[in-house]
Amino acid sequence: MARDEAYREAELRIEHARRLRATTLDLVGMGLIRVPEAISSLTQLTELHLYSNQLTSLPEEIASLTQLTRLYLDSNQFRSLPEEIASLAQLTKLDVSDNQLTSISDAITSLTQLIELDLYRNQLTSLPKGIASITQLAKLDVSSNQLTSLPEGMASLTQLAWLDVSRNQLTSLPEEIASLTKLTMLNLADNPLEPELAAVYREGIESVFQFLRAKAKKSIVLNEAKLILIGEGEVGKTSLLGALRGDEWIEQRQTTHGVEVDIKSLSVAHLDSGTEITFNGWDFGGQSIYRHTHQMFFTSPAIYLAVWNPRRGPAQCRVDEWIKMVKHRAYNEARPDEKPYILVVATHGGPKERLDYIDEQALREEFGDLIVGFYHVDSKTDYGLDELKQVIAQTAATIPQVGRTVPASWKRVLDAVRQRSETDAWITYEQFQTLCAEQSVDLALAKTYAAILNELGHLIHYSTDPILKDTVILKPEWLSKAISFVLEDKQVKDQNGLFRHDRLSELWDDPARETDRYPQHLHPVFLKLMEKFDLSYQVELPEAGSKPTSLMAQLVPSRRPEGWKQDWILKPDDTERTQICRLLDKETGRTVELEGLIYRLIVRLHRYSLGRDDYNKSRHWKNGLLLDDVFNGRAFIEEIAGDVYITVRAAYPNGFLGHLCAEVQSLVKSFWHGVDPRLHLPCPTQNCKGLLERDEIMESKAEGISKVRCAVCRKFHDIDGLMSSTAAKPEWQEAVTQLNLGQQEILKAVSTNYDALSLQLRTLMSQADEQYRALLTTLADPAKDGPRLFSFEPVDPNFWDKPKWIAKKFRLTLWCEHSRLPLTVLNDDDTSGVYEIDLTRDWIKRASPILRILSVTLKLALPIAIPGTKLATDDKAYHAISEQLEFGVKSADSFLQGSEKLGDWLVDSDPTEFDPTAEHTRSVIRAQGSVLRELHALLKTQDIAHSFGGLERVQNKRREFLWIHPKFLKEY
Repeated sequence: MARDEAYREAELRIEHARRLRATTLDLVGMGLIRVPEAISSLTQLTELHLYSNQLTSLPEEIASLTQLTRLYLDSNQFRSLPEEIASLAQLTKLDVSDNQLTSISDAITSLTQLIELDLYRNQLTSLPKGIASITQLAKLDVSSNQLTSLPEGMASLTQLAWLDVSRNQLTSLPEEIASLTKLTMLNLADNPLEPELAAVYREGIESVFQFLRAKAKKSIVLNEAKLILIGEGEVGKTSLLGALRGDEWIEQRQTTHGVEVDIKSLSVAHLDSGTEITFNGWDFGGQSIYRHTHQMFFTSPAIYLAVWNPRRGPAQCRVDEWIKMVKHRAYNEARPDEKPYILVVATHGGPKERLDYIDEQALREEFGDLIVGFYHVDSKTDYGLDELKQVIAQTAATIPQVGRTVPASWKRVLDAVRQRSETDAWITYEQFQTLCAEQSVDLALAKTYAAILNELGHLIHYSTDPILKDTVILKPEWLSKAISFVLEDKQVKDQNGLFRHDRLSELWDDPARETDRYPQHLHPVFLKLMEKFDLSYQVELPEAGSKPTSLMAQLVPSRRPEGWKQDWILKPDDTERTQICRLLDKETGRTVELEGLIYRLIVRLHRYSLGRDDYNKSRHWKNGLLLDDVFNGRAFIEEIAGDVYITVRAAYPNGFLGHLCAEVQSLVKSFWHGVDPRLHLPCPTQNCKGLLERDEIMESKAEGISKVRCAVCRKFHDIDGLMSSTAAKPEWQEAVTQLNLGQQEILKAVSTNYDALSLQLRTLMSQADEQYRALLTTLADPAKDGPRLFSFEPVDPNFWDKPKWIAKKFRLTLWCEHSRLPLTVLNDDDTSGVYEIDLTRDWIKRASPILRILSVTLKLALPIAIPGTKLATDDKAYHAISEQLEFGVKSADSFLQGSEKLGDWLVDSDPTEFDPTAEHTRSVIRAQGSVLRELHALLKTQDIAHSFGGLERVQNKRREFLWIHPKFLKEY
């Protein structure tokens, strides 16, 4: 619509509204660059929609709309908040999101009746202090801006229930936020939060409030940093740390096994400020067998001393390899304030020593400003040590996290833990609570502090694990040394990593060692921790009377096992699909190899192992593994020079392939921050080894480009041909019908062989499984605070006869996220997990996208989940559950209209297919996490114990929270 034509059309709509004395005016998406002055005639107007135009200002006449309560200015070109809105004193909702705002004027303070304020997706760097005067404000969304802090006076917003500050530049929060008793939704995602605040946010909103309250009570400045010494064995790391401490020189020191930690090992005063900075020294053993486990302790921000011996030369000391290991583990270029600071230190560097050459320029070109400088010292004579100390202090002073403010009680607990660790390597959780009580910290805050200390590596404690919850490891390096005894054991090596659990008694409590002995009752704890850290898992042996045995994945054979080809055969009805996860250095774009990636995948994915019921059938080796996921097919994974090839053969390979690719990417992103795992497709040209980047293909498709070129064979390939789907997804209702009809066939396959299932059923089961996984991934963030799966129905059977309802009572049933079943089934019809709560029409309307996709997904998942339970598709109980899910779809559809309509499938039909419907659906659902948090708050008002029907919160290998029935805790 031409702009002058749009203006005339707007005038006509205004005149029409004036004649009708309308209370709502819609001028949406007209391309307006200004609003007609005639708007002043609509003095009766209460709701004005001006979003999706090209407005940069409002006419003065807008001030005449004194009855206006809702104003929508989103998706325009405003650079500042129009001063004219100051006259609109009756406004209860103002939406200025998705504009170009760089500041908010004091005009906002006049809107004292405002309940909802949406400012997301602008360019705000601050909020005015006057915003605290809008005391009726219940919802504030300032996500996707550039805020570095929130204004003082937030405590005045006593009605605030919903605060979204995600995707900003916040490092901390004002302590007064903890006084907002009605706040039930707080979104801090994607902010460079200080370490302690980031850790408590991962635990949930209650932990954040406890931490902020403790900080408000009394705070203290924390001036300390981590000093980590890395390098090959026998290059002088331990001697250097001793010399920095001022220890007496020791000839022929013993080699370090695992990790040695010396808390407060070094204190240095900064020359300029005089500030005393304390350093906690971590000394890593240099033997190659430790490199995989060492990476668990590499963190940032920290100062690293990359130590080498000039007598052996930089190549033999593998200086560049150690720096790469730090970079790929501890450096995230998106958060430069948390980078590692690396000092390259040559030992044995006195003035009379011959110094071998190290290519400083080459290292600086490769690692940039991660390298602080190059230094020569002699630990025996103290040559160069004073200079090194001052450089360490000056470097630490530039780290933003040094000098941060923390609760005084947190610092007291931290110091008490460190003091206790000097005499005890571990304590019980009850003793930890007592330790906290001695520091005037109550039980609830003690739990929060335990989570922070664990997250930041000060201790090891897992509160949700039945084996680990009662034990607190005060010295993480103590565990590292225990692991080293297993890795170095000849018997374990000879058995390619297999070890009987009773062998651990010999390794960990060896009478021949005077020190480093571990009490018997801690052996199961250490074993469980090794599983938590993706180092080992318990295997199943077929022999009768076999003793419990585990596999240390790092010691698996280097070659593919014999007979692997017989387990990797393409079946007649199956389709093969391959994707390659290329591991790229985020700064240079060069391919990198990651120490221990396949070992971790062997452990993480062992539930899909061919040998999950008989270890002898396992197929894994140093660089790869074979997997099986029943109806989802088989997979072959292998790493070749930084490329992880993932191939799946199945009736519908896309689901398992997408899941495995996500597992690889998740592992890389969470553990190796400096690496970008990008998905590629193999070039379709025969014998060509070229790869085509998946994102580039999808971007080209979105831009209307029909072909993509392989960089190796130089041929152009038709994108539609590359993206041909193996199996289009049917209507979800048809999929549910077919799964129900095939129930007997599915039940038989559970006890015999899934290969006997029809191609159609295997395809539908895989598609339903893929949908379920996608839903949990999409709603990952709200799971911190409560469960995501539920079905619901009105208590009043005549619900649909009352279309103008405002609030109604609904019966809501929680589901287990592991078994995909309602708690009523798992609890033998017990009412635990069933609530009758009042839900408003407004909440149902806002939640309708989630309600619909949730109900659809559970309808698809239920027929697959019920084998092995007492349910059957013709049972009354099954019918009741199905009816609840149908209500969820129907109620959501009654509110979803036009552009709000969503696709039924969260995942594209094909891994490379560009499907804007699926992408839109995922985006909408992900953005609605707040409505789930509101539901959690409603449930907690009825559930005083906050038990959620007995569901337990656990974390999977991807550190995602799940809410599961207690009978499945052992799976995690």
